[in-house]
Amino acid sequence: MGALRNRIKSAIWPYLAKPWQSPDMELHYGLWIGVSAMMSESGRQLGEENTRPFILNRHLPAETITCKYQGSRYGRPINMSALRIAMSNFAPALAITGAVRDYHLQRRKSVGPIGLWDLYIISRASVAIIAYQQRSRSLARVAETIPDALASQYQFISGIFMVCRDMMNAGDPAIAANNPTTVDKFFDYADNHGIFLSFNGMACAGSEKKIRDFLTFCIDGPVASDMVTPPTLDLEPMVGDPDTWYRYALATIDLDCLLECERMRRASDADPDRGAQYDKVAAIFASLSRYCAQFTADIVPELHPDDVGAGAMSRQNMILQLLGRAPLSRVSDKHLTARLKI
Repeated sequence: MGALRNRIKSAIWPYLAKPWQSPDMELHYGLWIGVSAMMSESGRQLGEENTRPFILNRHLPAETITCKYQGSRYGRPINMSALRIAMSNFAPALAITGAVRDYHLQRRKSVGPIGLWDLYIISRASVAIIAYQQRSRSLARVAETIPDALASQYQFISGIFMVCRDMMNAGDPAIAANNPTTVDKFFDYADNHGIFLSFNGMACAGSEKKIRDFLTFCIDGPVASDMVTPPTLDLEPMVGDPDTWYRYALATIDLDCLLECERMRRASDADPDRGAQYDKVAAIFASLSRYCAQFTADIVPELHPDDVGAGAMSRQNMILQLLGRAPLSRVSDKHLTARLKI
């Protein structure tokens, strides 16, 4: 049955609407989902089994083995086909991560350890490279097949995105305060909150050492003596104008913050007994939006505060302007409702 399903999906794939081609991709799907169904040059989907929307998940065959790592992953199947590709691109993926990290820290300017919001911005800006390459009118047309190094970096950095997003949705006080973190704290949070697990029972295939190496690089920079320092990477060949790509990444975060604040407001109205918790989550997203605003004049967090449709359209149109695309005349009620679903 699975083989037949895959053959059918392969046959209709060219005719399915691709999220990354949608004018309102950032509003309708969000950045991570918007590119998760794309294919790498090795023939894997970027999101693997977490690819969304589900209709685009091709459930590609993979060699699996039983996980022997201790913790939440123990005894679960892991995808060795994807792991081999990712591990062969670990150093290039670190180089991409380092370039994004360095660019954000240059804009941040403040000294001291980076906070959890910074890690979230770095993860989102990394994913934004793929979206920006596909959607920006200022760049030469690129193939829909993503180079393995960039696809692997997407998979590595997605763990950072997922942990930070889970913390925000849980109202975690550490991310509410944009606190610095440690590799141990970050890894333990992921292990204890199911971030290493997929909806279908699969588990993250990376060894604990490699995961910790990547976290060390993201949190502390290239400081570990037993880690190969990646070469310096220039972002310009990847994104053209790094300033526009970075502003695009921040604008997509700001749009998400608006939508999440409204979603929490609606959730609070529907379940007043949990209203305080929803308010806490909304406050985190509002604070994150204000934090992003200090890095670019494009973000005006209070714009249309009482009209989510107008606020969403103004933000999506700012995104389209950064992409060199035509603005929307209206926001799809269907797409907005889907993003605000409780």
